[in-house]
Amino acid sequence: MQKYIKTKVKVTTYSAGTDINNAFISRDLDLASFGSSPVTLGLVNGVSYKAVGIPYNEGGNIEALVARNGTGIKKVADLKGKTIGVPFGTTSHYAVLQALKLAGLSAKDVTLMDLSGQNIVAAWKRKEIDAAYTWSPGLDECVKTGTIITNDGQLSQQGIKIPEIAVASDNVITNYPAVTRDYEQAMLAVSRLVHEHPQQAIADVASWEGITKASAKSQIVDNQWLTAAEQRQAFGSNGNGAFAKTLQITAQFHKAQENITTVPSLSALSQDIDGSFLKGDD
Repeated sequence: MQKYIKTKVKVTTYSAGTDINNAFISRDLDLASFGSSPVTLGLVNGVSYKAVGIPYNEGGNIEALVARNGTGIKKVADLKGKTIGVPFGTTSHYAVLQALKLAGLSAKDVTLMDLSGQNIVAAWKRKEIDAAYTWSPGLDECVKTGTIITNDGQLSQQGIKIPEIAVASDNVITNYPAVTRDYEQAMLAVSRLVHEHPQQAIADVASWEGITKASAKSQIVDNQWLTAAEQRQAFGSNGNGAFAKTLQITAQFHKAQENITTVPSLSALSQDIDGSFLKGDD
């Protein structure tokens, strides 16, 4: 990251998107890349940032719905009457509701438990939940005694896109545009590395997160990493592309969960999208 950003930066990791939003609110954070569900919630609630890039769309088993062995759950439709653990307000929460909808079910047909990744594993081992929609490392633990019945990759094939979104604070965009531009260049450099040297990208992720290359592999090969041209197309001119619609659909999810009271119009959401830092890139 520091290689591409000429200004010295401090890199911090967070366990969930809600923590990232809180960091922006307290002005402890200026730039970040995280999931569409918490980003949309932040935008609707007035967190002072804008979407400046879409590093990738989640795919494969980046997040997945896993059923505990012995529960008789073989497909999503079998979840009726079952208990599912999922961190509320996350992309996993959004994904599990979309998966249920595609299978002809709704949240009323199951019991959803709001659990963090670590608590999902604990509840899983105590057999308090029948299934979970989550990400690694919690997902890796559940798969040891469970079976994946759908995932972000399958949802993507069914038209449910879950993008990772790069955001920059309004302060940085206005007062430090060069830093925002450098940040976007760093994101694009990662995309090029993934496409051109995937094994190096896997090794870098493993080193950064302190995990094995086998665990890091899915983050590289499963996600659908976007080029600058693909990101610009999604943003559209003046932020009025397909990406704004994705934000609106995600906002509808949050309204249904009573996290927000109104769903912004597409024109309002387009004001929270700034694709100018992608211009001129291949």
